[in-house]
Amino acid sequence: MNILMLRQLLLIAHLTGFVLMAGTTVTEFVAYRILIFQFKFNGEVVGGIRRLMSGLTTVLTAGGILLTLSGIGLTWITGGIFLHQLWLQSKLLLVVVLALNGIFFGGKQLKQIENNLSKKNIDAGEKVSGKVIKLNIFYIIQIAIFFAIVTLAVCKLN
Repeated sequence: MNILMLRQLLLIAHLTGFVLMAGTTVTEFVAYRILIFQFKFNGEVVGGIRRLMSGLTTVLTAGGILLTLSGIGLTWITGGIFLHQLWLQSKLLLVVVLALNGIFFGGKQLKQIENNLSKKNIDAGEKVSGKVIKLNIFYIIQIAIFFAIVTLAVCKLN
């Protein structure tokens, strides 16, 4: 296999990892909205939505691993020639912010909402409504970061 073919395979893997991460984030957002809607109007949440949301974390993680490994491979293939360029440095910083935001902010909010929904008491509705706004902000930030990453990758602003 020549270097050009390996580079193309790594680019395919890189884009696949990115699409898995972005797609999973959007899917989580939609599933989360359905979950909150069910809770507000029915007072409970159907188990299928919870199972879907718990399985999405695995897909998101797999996409992140694929993205990281293929990015390392692309850096190795190109001899790190792009690492000194501002657009790639900005893109890498945004990827780190994306991951940290997901781990420390989004995951925390989702875990708290899940715990409150499983309690099924009167206070759960009030506690969940406070977290809904924070989680909406989290998803908007994540989607904006994904958009910024694509913009940097396409335009290669320097």
